Amino acid sequence: MEPPNRLQTLRTLRFATLDAAFATAFATLVTGAFLVGFVRYLGGSDAWVNLLVALPSMLGVLQIPGAIWGRGVESYKRFVLPGALIWRLLYLPLVALPLLPLPDTWRLTFLAVCVSLAGAAVLLVNPIYNDWLAELVPPSSRGWYFGRRQMIATAVGALAGTLMGLVLDAFERSGNEALGYSVVFGVGWVCAVASFTMFLFMRDLTRERPIRMPLKRAIVSFVGPLKDHGFRPVLGFLAVFVIGQVFPGNLFSAFALESLKMPFTVIQFAAATHALGSIALTPFWGYLADRYGNRPVLALLSIGLAFSPLMWLFCFPGRDVANAAILISGHVFSGAVWGGVALCQLNLLFATAKTEDRATYIGVGLALQAIVGGLAPLAGAATMEFLRGVLAAPDAYKVVFSVTMGLRFTSVFFLLPVREAGSLRLREAFRQLKQVNPAGFRAVKRLARSTDPSRRGDAIRSAAKSRFTLAVDEIAKSLHDPSPSVRREAALALATMGTERAVVELVHQLTEHQDLVEEETIEALGQIGDPRALESLVLHLQNPRSNLRRAAAKALGKLGCKEAEQPLISAASDPNDADLRRSSLQALRVLGSTAAIDVVAEALRDPYPSLRIAAAEAVAEIGFRELASVLRETLGRHGDEAESEMAYALGAVGDEGDIPRILGIAAQCRSVITRRRCLLGVARIVGVESTAYRLFMTEGFERDAALLSMASSGGRRDPSVRAALDHFSSGDEKGALRLLLRRPQCKVLKPLLDYEVEESFLVAYPLAVEAR
Repeated sequence: MEPPNRLQTLRTLRFATLDAAFATAFATLVTGAFLVGFVRYLGGSDAWVNLLVALPSMLGVLQIPGAIWGRGVESYKRFVLPGALIWRLLYLPLVALPLLPLPDTWRLTFLAVCVSLAGAAVLLVNPIYNDWLAELVPPSSRGWYFGRRQMIATAVGALAGTLMGLVLDAFERSGNEALGYSVVFGVGWVCAVASFTMFLFMRDLTRERPIRMPLKRAIVSFVGPLKDHGFRPVLGFLAVFVIGQVFPGNLFSAFALESLKMPFTVIQFAAATHALGSIALTPFWGYLADRYGNRPVLALLSIGLAFSPLMWLFCFPGRDVANAAILISGHVFSGAVWGGVALCQLNLLFATAKTEDRATYIGVGLALQAIVGGLAPLAGAATMEFLRGVLAAPDAYKVVFSVTMGLRFTSVFFLLPVREAGSLRLREAFRQLKQVNPAGFRAVKRLARSTDPSRRGDAIRSAAKSRFTLAVDEIAKSLHDPSPSVRREAALALATMGTERAVVELVHQLTEHQDLVEEETIEALGQIGDPRALESLVLHLQNPRSNLRRAAAKALGKLGCKEAEQPLISAASDPNDADLRRSSLQALRVLGSTAAIDVVAEALRDPYPSLRIAAAEAVAEIGFRELASVLRETLGRHGDEAESEMAYALGAVGDEGDIPRILGIAAQCRSVITRRRCLLGVARIVGVESTAYRLFMTEGFERDAALLSMASSGGRRDPSVRAALDHFSSGDEKGALRLLLRRPQCKVLKPLLDYEVEESFLVAYPLAVEAR
């Protein structure tokens, strides 16, 4: 089978996301609170409640033979399909089970058998399904993809659970509880059918190197991950972490139903806020995991997870309104934490598994989690049964929840020896996260107590980030600090604060202590943009120090007042100071000064490339169409780094006849930056610059998703657009361009074929689609 291109892979992953969404809705309606409620309806004890969690989990050991068997099969899909189908079919009898006239013990036994066999079927193929997804998603995009997948799945599951909770409560009030459970299970199975349909649409992938070996030898090979000194700490952490997660089993739901007498509607609203928290922060956790690694993020999440049962300790029977308020609001935090745990826990397994033997490592890791995940709820149920003999039921539940908090906190220490390639050390990661929102009062105290320049500078930066206005006075004092580094930090901090007091103090420093002025002081006034600084800044255009002259010119541009134009035009005309001319041109561009046209035209002919770049930027941003002829005259004359910016400027003020000139420059560019700048000039002429820019700034799956979305909205019925997209996705950019340029609106871009500039397709494609 021919390997799929990136576009086909993206389509497969979209179907995988839909599969997960409907599967989550299915699991929500046939497990969790609904399953606990059904077991209680049938008279089941705590042991029955946790047995139905433990049995499928303990069968997770089947993931080991499943991985052995599956890695010898070339087709991922063909191996996964039977287990996925059987898993769903075995829940079909649950639709009728509530209505069957059988003894409750028989029905509980039948329920346990169905749930266990279903778990066995899906666990047998689970490692290969995860291996399939890991093969499809590049390591650098796993946080992005799995975060989005989990977010969507959580939202769909929460919606299904909330709606069916309302339905079940309505049936209970009418005395038809059995029929209510039958309806809930029936809707769940409809979601299972939808999930399986999405699975069938997924494109298969052929395993490059199937590993077939005798069962005995294969089982021995699974000792490999256990002998891997780098992987054993991962297994140790996962074991302890999962024990803490599942020790209470379904006892949270049992406590809500038995002791708090909570209606299903409230329980499902809590589940909805849990989903809300997960949806809100899962992309954030994915972003952090991709950049800092899964290990430091899991360390933070483990601490949060330890506190998530705390809300249950404040719930008491008979306080219905207070209990609902506590749980519905508290589950936002719980969901935010669990969303990250589910994402990073699996990704840690992917990241630490050896690529060449990933299925084996995944199988061992998941099997271990399943085994301890099966035993831990039984231990939790046994603890609960024991405590019932010595405590009232509500107190017994809370003791179990307190033990759970302790177990979860303990897992943090087992994460310390884990090593993940590319992840930051825990201390460094926490340091960076801590600086995101420093406390204002603490920052002021640190600044007041600092005794050396280095610490004082650090304290000033922290105070500025807090934007705590009471810190301005303390920072302003630091402008008179004997240490230049502290004065520089104080100026930058005051620019961040941007208050009136900050302007007064900075202007005072500029006028009264000219010999001690730093670049940062001048830049700070420009950043604040207060016109009261105009006179002082103009004065420093004549400063003997060249760096301060340049800083003053840039700051004047940021003031945004017309009175700054003439001093800057004069400075831009100074033939003896090229650096000041460049800074002044940049400032005039920021001001949007139309009066600067003559000085800009002169700079376009200057031999210094930096001046021509600054002038070209001014032409493009201010829109000096009168200077198009000057650009045509000078473009290509020098052959230096300024050519790409001048080519873009010509695209901004020129016409369609200038496209070949711009492409000629692009073809000579060796840098992706300058080449794209030229192409954006072409895109600007044809009116697709913003779309082309967005495509240039994306890559991988994100770019493929954007291209596919554009095709769906603009070219769904045009086979040439879809065919061009397939050619480009397969690496045939020239063939893709030929197809697009057949469209009437794209004929203006025919020169693209003559110059063959890489990524030209990203300019032609938006024109082909958007013009439609």
